[in-house]
Amino acid sequence: MTRLAGKVALVTGAADGIGAGIARRFGAEGAAVIVHHADDPRGAARVVAEIVWRGGRAIAVQGDIARWPDVRRLYEEIAATFGRLDILVNNGALARSEVADVVSEDELHRQRELKVFGAMLLCQEAVRMFGVAGGSIVNLTALDGIPTAPASMPDPGADAAIDAMTRGLSRAYGTRNVRVSTIAPGMLGPEEPAAIDVLDGSVRNRQFIALPAARNHLTEGIADIAVALTCDDNADHSGRDIMVAGAMR
Repeated sequence: MTRLAGKVALVTGAADGIGAGIARRFGAEGAAVIVHHADDPRGAARVVAEIVWRGGRAIAVQGDIARWPDVRRLYEEIAATFGRLDILVNNGALARSEVADVVSEDELHRQRELKVFGAMLLCQEAVRMFGVAGGSIVNLTALDGIPTAPASMPDPGADAAIDAMTRGLSRAYGTRNVRVSTIAPGMLGPEEPAAIDVLDGSVRNRQFIALPAARNHLTEGIADIAVALTCDDNADHSGRDIMVAGAMR
């Protein structure tokens, strides 16, 4: 499993959950991984330790991805440590201890800052760092506003904005060898399958699959698809090819 050998990947919100699952899989596939966290150094350290224990390379970085100084510092640290970047996975979101019927104005603003504005800042700087060789950007959203985890806040408006950004960046940066995609996971119900919807802006294709309802299957499926979207083997494949690769693993 070395489809990402030689690549350097930044995964935001990677101290736990889906972000951690993607970071671990990237490490197993040979990528050097930057495990970003906002305020969970222990969680990020655990993910880094697991990647390193398995023979990979990884570092943890902290920062508020909705703040330009933190984003700039994050990329400076990547440049100083690895000298390059090939993959960005945007997984920033505001987690809650429980899903509430009423969400405060401050929480809504913060969610939009992290999911949309933060993603825009990260994409902008990632493309600059990719250089002429290009790279891959994968944005995580939620399927039709369905939370990706019990502690998430659904925000269909923010998710729609990420989809629009995926399409726009694909058009803007496609000639610069930059592939931009969106993975939208969600749970259809307690006894129903998990769902993953993929928008691959690079090939203007969108596909949907279902996985067993167990959350580990959902995380594994997302990680598989993230690898398929960012490895050189699938650089020119259609969205359906990507989904089949993800579903079969």
